[in-house]
Amino acid sequence: MGLNPDVSEEAIKRTFFNRSGASQAQTVVPGLAAPDGLACDWLGKKLYWTDSDTNRIEVAELDGSLRKVLFWQELDQPRAIALDPERGTLSYIIHWNANSRLLERVALKPPANLPGRSHLSWACLQVMNMNGSGRRVLVEDKLPHIFGFSLLGDFIYWTDWQRRSIERVHKRTAEREFIIDQLPDLMGLKATQVHRASGESGGTGWAWFCGASPTGPGPSW
Repeated sequence: MGLNPDVSEEAIKRTFFNRSGASQAQTVVPGLAAPDGLACDWLGKKLYWTDSDTNRIEVAELDGSLRKVLFWQELDQPRAIALDPERGTLSYIIHWNANSRLLERVALKPPANLPGRSHLSWACLQVMNMNGSGRRVLVEDKLPHIFGFSLLGDFIYWTDWQRRSIERVHKRTAEREFIIDQLPDLMGLKATQVHRASGESGGTGWAWFCGASPTGPGPSW
């Protein structure tokens, strides 16, 4: 299940697979095998998603038109995806394999100038500069089962299936904090500043997360 807020349209975009029963939701992009990660480019008005069955990253307009496969090579079960539209639409993706779960940076549109202080993080929660220098560990202990992943300001947020928690860590100080725990089947997580994402200054940070329930899709907060 993928989850992503589109603050400019005051909407939450989400994906489901293996869902039974009638639905009032509008189908935007049909024929997906196992859509997992979902991200909305609120500036370019596009949707990006990962498919862990076909091992692809795709993009389309918000109405589902002009669908295109962006990446399909050297991907192993791509999961979470995050965008940074204000910095040349850089994409951060988590993909799993037999030995590791890692996050890497992919330039959807190669930027003319990549800021030297920009950072890259992955699911073992290490951080480094985008040129590969300055690598360091943010969280020392192993993380059992990261699923959702989001960046907001100086913090990295994630959901953990095994610990049933939402946690965050400061990118510079490595100070770690449990936001909430004892929540089963946590899936997607997106954090955003409402006013900033809609083109205004200031504002408060908010986090959306989504869970599952026996009777169908779980609640979103």
